[in-house]
This record gives sequence, structure tokens and C-alpha cells, in this order.
Amino acid sequence: MIGMMYLVLTALLALQVSNAVLEKFAIINGTLESLIKASNDKNTLLLNKIIADGSSSPDPKVQEAVNNSKKVRDITKSTIDYIDNLKQNMLKTSGAPGIDEKFINDHSSKVATMMIDKTNGTGVEFVKKLEEFRKTLEQLTGEKYEPLAKSPDQLEAFKGNKKHANKDFLTFTFENTPPVAAYASVTQMQTEVLEYETRALDKLAEMAGASRITFDQFIPMVRAKSNTIAAGAKYEAEMFLTGSSTALTSEFFKDGTKLSVVKDPISGVEMGKVEFTAQGGGYDAHGLARKTFKAEIKVKGQTFPADIEYFVAQPLIKATTGNAPTLYMNCGNNVTIDVPSLGTSYNPSFNAGGGAEVIKGDKPGKVTIIPKQRKISIAVSSGGVSIGSQPFDVKNVPDPRYKAYVGSTEVDLRQGIRAAQLASLRIVAEPDANFKEEVPKDARYRIKRAEVTLGRGTTGVVKVNATNENPDLRSWVGQARPGDKVVINITDVSRRNFKDEEEKVNIKGSNGVIFVPVN
Repeated sequence: MIGMMYLVLTALLALQVSNAVLEKFAIINGTLESLIKASNDKNTLLLNKIIADGSSSPDPKVQEAVNNSKKVRDITKSTIDYIDNLKQNMLKTSGAPGIDEKFINDHSSKVATMMIDKTNGTGVEFVKKLEEFRKTLEQLTGEKYEPLAKSPDQLEAFKGNKKHANKDFLTFTFENTPPVAAYASVTQMQTEVLEYETRALDKLAEMAGASRITFDQFIPMVRAKSNTIAAGAKYEAEMFLTGSSTALTSEFFKDGTKLSVVKDPISGVEMGKVEFTAQGGGYDAHGLARKTFKAEIKVKGQTFPADIEYFVAQPLIKATTGNAPTLYMNCGNNVTIDVPSLGTSYNPSFNAGGGAEVIKGDKPGKVTIIPKQRKISIAVSSGGVSIGSQPFDVKNVPDPRYKAYVGSTEVDLRQGIRAAQLASLRIVAEPDANFKEEVPKDARYRIKRAEVTLGRGTTGVVKVNATNENPDLRSWVGQARPGDKVVINITDVSRRNFKDEEEKVNIKGSNGVIFVPVN
């Protein structure tokens, strides 16, 4: 409001000065005078309230605020009185008894010269008084205040205006200014002085009222031991009345860290939002760990502390590995590791040290574990907080079983095959059924080399070196006789794992030898 009035004054001065324009200055001055009276009355009431709120307090800081508020009133009154005397000198210099028609229609520069001329000291003293007032307020409140006597480059509307680039406050304000306009300008400065006083008293009122907190709203509160209880269990809680003030701003802290403030949607009461990830460890025999944090609420310069106790329950880690609780060595075991008590806040990470490789899946808790030793332990964390460890036993990959087939039918090694079926004979390395079901991508075998011999009695009739699972025995169809036997000695087998990497399979003893009778 005051800033706008200042811009109006400045704009009017930029116009061609006619008697009608000068009359507007008289009207504006009257409005400002009314504003001065209202602001003065308001600040007097504010000072009285500060004295009433803080005078009985034993707190030295409160007493200092009360005394400083009185000093603010005194320096403001002194500054206003000084400007009133300056305005009387303007009337005297103009030769007018008051703001009458003669004063309004005076187009002379007598008053402007009085203010701009550095030799008579009037304008210089005016600026000095305003600066002393500003600095005193800063000393009494600890707050920063902008200069009242601003040059054009300090005003947003005139910053960068080359016409006013080299002008100081006095020249900019009073140059070519008729007496009534100059008069209105210093009246406007009185309104700014009172506005600064209001700001200073508001600041000191916060300090002076710090010893007393008044509540204007009351809310019933119920503090339950637990908000979740089992059917048939007893619900226990404490009920009490708490108060709050809509006029106060509270600050909330946890362990010295300032908290964000939220409003209760029902009561509108402001509360500090306490939210943190509970740290585990130090559990007792019941799986509970006692923890505390320091809560502080600061209101009007006072601090209300409390040590808040809570208990952290040891979370249960649930691991699902399919049909078996164990893992397979060097295989991609798909495992889901869950902590049900964390619900949707579960944000896991895993570490197996050097015992295994862990690859995170597409969902929280879903991982692929590739063990490298017989027993491993997976450390589980959520949101950077350690939850615990999940141990696993690790099994070696079971040996495959080597079988002979004719087409898609497995050969009955007791009955054998006919000579005509030799052309369709093939050999297969079949994975263990459970192994194939649990880690199907790791249960892919391939026979790469085998020696196939057609035997008759104790003598080998013919031999073929097969390089795949389908040995070419078509030439044997005419040679084989009933009573012969086909001896298959598998020498090289590989297994393709979930990474599509091949691993050599160790063929133990006679596991890789198949005898197929010819009937």
C-alpha cells in the first residue's frame, strides 16, 4: 500500500505540474496523514500487548525484548516528530500557514532547494535521521531493514533509467518538486517509518510472549499400545486431552533434525511428521530390541524435549525356492526372499559374500542365486537397513542317467532290439527329475562323444566313434545277428546352464556304459 502511494507520488511528479495535479498531492497527503494516525494507534496497542505479555516473565531474553520494544516506540516517535518539524519548516519556507490554496498553488522551488542544497544541511540531516532510525531497529531486533532513503537505482521501477542514473535520494525526490509535492513526499516517508516500526514490534512480540503459550483448540487423543490386535486379545490405550494454538508456529525435531510439518485432516492441528527406517540388531530372547530417539518441540523460543522409547521386532525372513529348501551348486536357483512384516515398504538388497553370486529379479525379493560352496548365507537388507541372514544348504548337481532310445521309445535293455532297429538307435543323457523341475534351464545335457561297438561273444565285430547323440549304425543292419550286443561307451558329455554356458560333466565309473542286446 505504502509502496504504491510512493509510486503514485513519483508518477505525478513526472507529469506536467498543473494546479489540478498539485491538488491531487494535497488529497494524497490527507490520505497519508489518516494512515499515519491509524498506524500509530495500532503500534501503540501492539506495544501495550508486548508489555503485558512479557513484563512478568523472569526470562532475561523476554525482558530484553520488552525493553527493546519500548526503545523502538521511542525512536519511532522521535523520528516522526522530527519529520513533523521538517514539514513545518517547509510551510514556513513557502510562506504558508498550512496546506491552503496558496501553498497548493505554489509552483516555486524554494522547498526543493531547501532539501537538495547540501550547504544548509536540512536534506542531509533528513537522510541521516532516516538511516539512524533504520540502524537502531536492526540493533534492537537483530533483523535487516532496507534503507528508507533509496536512490533511483535501488527502486525496481527506476533501476536502469539513464535519466536518473546519477541522482541521489534527495535530488530524485525533490528536484523540480513544488512545495505541496515535497510535503506529501516526507509525509509518505512517515508512513514507511511506521511500517518499519510495525515489523520491529512484531518481531519483538514473538520474543516477549515466549514465556506463555495459550491454546485455543483442544483435541482428545488416544494412545494405543497397538493399533492392530488379534481377535480375542485385549485392547489397551491411554486417553487424554491435548491443546494447540492456531496463532503459534511450532518446530519439530527428531535427534536434532528438523521435521516436516503436516496438518491433521480432521482437527487441523500441525504436527511434526516422524518417519524413519528402524535399525535392527541387539535383539533379546523374545526377538525385540529396545530403541529410543530424542523428540523436541520448539514453541516461542522454548524447547520441550522427550526421550521416546520404541521396540524393533526381529523380522522373519521367508525364503521360497520351489519344491526344495536346498540349492544346486553352480546353477541359477530362482528364489524369493520375503520379509512379510515389512509389507509394501520392503525394498531389499542381498549380499552373499564370496559364497555365491546373487542376481536381482524383476520383483522385490526375487533373485537368482548361483552357489559356489556347500553352505551359503544370504545377508538381507531393506532400504539400507540390515534385516538378517538366510542360510541355505547346497547340493551337487545329480548325475544324469544315460539311456538308449529307438525313435521316441526307450529301449528295454532286458529285451533288446531287432537288427533292423539299429538305424534308429540314439543315446540320451536325461537329467534327474527333481533337478529338471527345480532348475530346468540348468538341466540341459548333450552327449558329444561315444564309442559304439557291435560285439559278438567276446569279440568286437565293428566300431563307430559317434560325435553326437545319433550314431550312424545303418551299415550294421545287415551285419548284426541275434545274440549280438551293442556296447555304448559314452566318453564326453556337457551340460548347458542358465547362462547358456557349457560345463563338462564328469562321467563316473561305468555310469556311461550301455549294453543293448540284439534279438
